[in-house]
Amino acid sequence: MTTDACPLDIPTDLDRLHPNDITEWLRSVEDDETISDSDVDRARKATWDALGID
Repeated sequence: MTTDACPLDIPTDLDRLHPNDITEWLRSVEDDETISDSDVDRARKATWDALGID
């Protein structure tokens, strides 16, 4: 991760995507070194919510 992190836009329709697309999106977020750790955490939470995981 770099210190010049880009803000992350979480799709508003994430819960309407196919589970494979949701996890693929999360994987791309986790692999992107320009995204901050806190945004990765937000993306994980959004993914869990979209997949119905507590």
